[in-house]
This record gives sequence, structure tokens and C-alpha cells, in this order.
Amino acid sequence: MTDQPTAPYILVGVDGSAAALRAVTWAADEANSRGLPLAIASVADISSFSYGPYLGGSESAFEAIEESTESALTDAKKLVAQRYPAMSPSVIEKAGSPAAALIELSSDAYLTVVGATGLGGFSSVLLGTVALALVTNGHSPVAVIRGDGENADIGRTGPVVLGVDDSKGSDGVIGWAFDEASRRRTTLTAVHAWTDYPTGSAQAYAMSAGVDYHSQSEEQRALLSERLAGWQEKYPDVRVRKVVVAGNATDTLLHHAGDAQLVVVGSRGHGDVTGVLFGSVSRTLIHHAPCPVLVARNHTA
Repeated sequence: MTDQPTAPYILVGVDGSAAALRAVTWAADEANSRGLPLAIASVADISSFSYGPYLGGSESAFEAIEESTESALTDAKKLVAQRYPAMSPSVIEKAGSPAAALIELSSDAYLTVVGATGLGGFSSVLLGTVALALVTNGHSPVAVIRGDGENADIGRTGPVVLGVDDSKGSDGVIGWAFDEASRRRTTLTAVHAWTDYPTGSAQAYAMSAGVDYHSQSEEQRALLSERLAGWQEKYPDVRVRKVVVAGNATDTLLHHAGDAQLVVVGSRGHGDVTGVLFGSVSRTLIHHAPCPVLVARNHTA
């Protein structure tokens, strides 16, 4: 059942779960919006599979896994056909480690999309082995489709929320957020949480020691405006709301994600050190955000 997709493509991983089908819907919308091919991949997870002393039973289990993989692909194709009858997605069936397979396929992907929970609802297992692996080692931006309940409205009507840090590589992340807001015809909330003090008591101590938070806040607000200026010129149709706070980045973004249709963050933190600041922010968001989260790298639209 495996096709050869035309690169670059929107890649979505499926496993037969309701969350995966929500990811298919989101990915199909993205492919339609961008005029890109859609590739649907399902990986028979045999990474820990081995033949035991009862070979007949092992063979039967292997066949069941293959059938489940094919069924996941069939259901995903039906969903796409209902939503976009003219769209002809490629289907990719593999066996092995789902994380490793999707990481390999992401090398030719414009964007990789996965659901937030896997078959049976074992979210921590799926995110630990697939979504987090893609965010850490994948070759494309990754969208993790979150939302409460099996019938969650992943379209929503709220703003796109952007997390802006001060790393050199975040300019491309800003571009992704502007482009998504423009395509969705919605506003952009740009959030910059600048303080290095993780707790309120630490901030209070710093203020008592003479730290001028007002001046620092104005400097950070000017920095944010400077970072956004070029993209605002490129996307004049996008209305921007700027939020500059002396607080925790994760908590601030989760707060503003409450009515958002998408949160866009980077995968690198201060000093472009992978996994230090925005690594922890992105990890928390893909576990707890109430809406889809796009962990972006470079913007090429």
C-alpha cells in the first residue's frame, strides 16, 4: 500500500486512534491551504516484537499489527476523501519504530503532524516516543494536535499565539506564526516572557536589590517590536497584539493558549542551546496546551 510521495509534503502519522484522525483533519487542511501534497504514514510498531517459543502465536500477533496498520491508513484516506474529494494523499506503510520511521520521513516533509494521544489514550507513551522524538530529532517543524475530548474543535476561531524568545534562530519561528495567522485570517498574539527569575519571591528579592523592572520591561518591549517589524511589513493583514511580561514563559503561554487555535514556539532556547529554555517550554506545551502546538524551525513559505 506504500506510495512514493512528492516532496515537500505535509506528513501525518496515524495509528488508528481518534487523536490521529484529528491530526489527519488538521494536516489535510494545512496541505490544502498551502497547495502541498499530503502523505499519510502508519508504522507497525514491531520495535520490541520478537518471536517467542510459540511461533504460531507470534506470527498471529504480527499479522494483527499489520492489519491494524492498514486499517489506520484506510480510515485516514476515507476521512481525507470526505473533506477534500479532489485530494489524493500518498500512503506510507512501514514496520519498525514509529519514532525512527517518522523522523526519517520528516527529512522530505515541509511539516510533520501527529496526534497528542495514541491508541488507548496512552499520551505519555506516544509523546515520549514519537512527538518528543520528532521535536528533538526530526528534520521539519512538528505540529502536535491537542484538544480536549474526541470531538474537540481543532479549527476554533481564536488567535494564533506566538512565543518569542531572544535567541538568534527564532526569526524563522516568527515567520511561521505570521504565515499561519494570515492563512487563518486571524490575529496574532506575540508573547515575550523575558525575566530570568523563575519565581515571584525571586523577583521580589531582585526588586529589593534595586533591579529596575520598568526600564527592563520597556527595553524588552522595544526588542519585541524590533523582532516583529519586518514580518508585520510582510504580512500587513495580520493584526498583532504584543504581550511582554516579567514571568514564566510556559505559564504565560499556557494562559494565552486558553482561547487560541494554535500556539507556535521554537525548539531552541537562549543562545540557541537545544532543549534548555524553549526545549522545556515546547515539551510542556505539547503535553498540556488546550490547542494544537506547532514547534517550528525555519520558515520557508
